[in-house]
Amino acid sequence: MKENHKSFIRGAVAGSIAGSLAALLFAPKSGRDLRQDITDQARLVSDKGQELAGKITDASIEYTDKIKDTASAVIHEIGQFRKKGGVLPEVSISSDPVPEDIKKDTL
Repeated sequence: MKENHKSFIRGAVAGSIAGSLAALLFAPKSGRDLRQDITDQARLVSDKGQELAGKITDASIEYTDKIKDTASAVIHEIGQFRKKGGVLPEVSISSDPVPEDIKKDTL
């Protein structure tokens, strides 16, 4: 699933760049205006890419923390189980891997 997200992001960035260049190259403008438009669009794509990378980094950190917390809880419960010789309690894990606020911002 991780590779699917990378492929989608790469495709979106490549499509944005190709679409922007095609629109700029087919517009009737002087060379100077065209170069300026290409520069502006390249900056825009770069800024959007950096923003998306930041969101992905933040989400990765959040998920890493959640995974660490869940793993610690599981390890603790296993330790308690071994000490007491009883039955392990249920550990609940969210079935939705992407929080709603991140879905709204990135998808």
